Amino acid sequence: AYLAEKLRPYLFDNIACAVQKLVEEVSIKLFTQIHALTGARHFCISGGVSMNIKMNMILSQLDFVDGIYVPASGSDESLCMGACYYLDDKNAKPLLNTYLGYDITDDLSDDNIKKLFNNDEFEVKTKVDHKTVAKILAEGNIISVARDREEFGARALGNRSIIASPNNPEVVKVINEAIKNRDFWMPFALSIMADYINDYLVNPKNIDSAFMTIGFDTLDKNYNNIKAGTHPYDRTCRPQILTQDANPQYYDLIKEFYNLTNIPALLNTSLNLHCDPICSTLKDVHYTFKNS
Repeated sequence: AYLAEKLRPYLFDNIACAVQKLVEEVSIKLFTQIHALTGARHFCISGGVSMNIKMNMILSQLDFVDGIYVPASGSDESLCMGACYYLDDKNAKPLLNTYLGYDITDDLSDDNIKKLFNNDEFEVKTKVDHKTVAKILAEGNIISVARDREEFGARALGNRSIIASPNNPEVVKVINEAIKNRDFWMPFALSIMADYINDYLVNPKNIDSAFMTIGFDTLDKNYNNIKAGTHPYDRTCRPQILTQDANPQYYDLIKEFYNLTNIPALLNTSLNLHCDPICSTLKDVHYTFKNS
């Protein structure tokens, strides 16, 4: 009641901005104190606030921070993983990726596809290669990708994604109005091949962001190539910096797109309707198609 009364005269975006600034100020003070106490120059962030990509960007730019790591999911759902690492510290190895969820491959039988995506409403093609998909993307079309194991964590990373060419800002409006139904100010993300980040991102410390968990400023010289995958106000983006080892199929698709367009990136947002969970099964994918 107290907050409702005090904040009633203010617009929601002003309130959100003030809260964001407070979060950044508190986290900067915390990092500064930790550095002064321990001399630490490399940091790892967990907890729900670790998903605040703008805060993570500000922290990564501090003079005494040489490196910062933010996992794909650092909140309560990953506590069990931390416990396993702690108990098995002699044999524990880092995860190469976070494709740990449901494997949609088992759903992709001819019977299942014909049952859900019948010929009256959909045209079904098989054995479509990445060159063909890249050409469809280069022509300005929107693609849904659902294959292999689903991502663990808050971000779609190419296995349950809606993707499009990032050089056409109009595609953001199309995705929002036809599929996502999100507020106009909510930006989409970018998947970019790791070898090309220095042509697009301001990243002098070579900080890795494999899971779309850290924000970056963008470079003016190639900005128009990735405009749709950035925030329209400050031109920042929260990229998935993608290596071939992390997801060979998704990397190959972006490479084919690059061969056609000279753009080493794709707009990427999660495959779901706004407020729905990310698609897991083929039935979920069908539901999203039917309600788009």
